[in-house]
Amino acid sequence: MVHPPEGQTVAASLLRGHSVEQAAKCMVVEVKHDNGELSYALAVVSGHRRVALKKVADCFRGVKAKLAPSHVASQLTRCMMGAVPPISFDDRLQVVVDRDLLPTPEIVFSAGRLDVSIGVDTGIYLNAIRHQIGSISE
Repeated sequence: MVHPPEGQTVAASLLRGHSVEQAAKCMVVEVKHDNGELSYALAVVSGHRRVALKKVADCFRGVKAKLAPSHVASQLTRCMMGAVPPISFDDRLQVVVDRDLLPTPEIVFSAGRLDVSIGVDTGIYLNAIRHQIGSISE
């Protein structure tokens, strides 16, 4: 669906005409491991939830996590922030979907642009991507 550009979850949900619970909010998270190495996760949560960074770190056996710097997130996703879809085309970016998003029949998300969105059956989405499931929201 095409709509005016919007990168904020609540405002985008209003423009697209769906509940904020249906929005798939995506955040690139940098996970630090005990050996000092970094890995990156694409955390996907329902639009009314927040990404719990410590829970993301735990999913990837890290010691701590923070939002990735915007230049790193843009490089890994090839998207501007606010337009990141819940899909990774980079092997360095692993997708983790919040368990609380699973009961949602359809999710809606930005299609890599602030003015274009996609709605898809949640089961079809999960079958189409490599991901892990975790309890990563609060």
